Amino acid sequence: MTKYLPTATYNELLSDLAAAFTEAANSTSYTLSDLLALALANADVLPEACRDDEPEIEPIAA
Repeated sequence: MTKYLPTATYNELLSDLAAAFTEAANSTSYTLSDLLALALANADVLPEACRDDEPEIEPIAA
């Protein structure tokens, strides 16, 4: 299914993905997977496991 992003978000995502590849190639601190996940998260693209469909739970009054 095609997902459409606002143009500014799309352009920022492309830039972040390119930067992730470059940074991962020159870094021993981060993996490419970590940097790509960060770039996608910054564009509000998350895996299904991150969904927050649980109803809000009211805190217990002290």
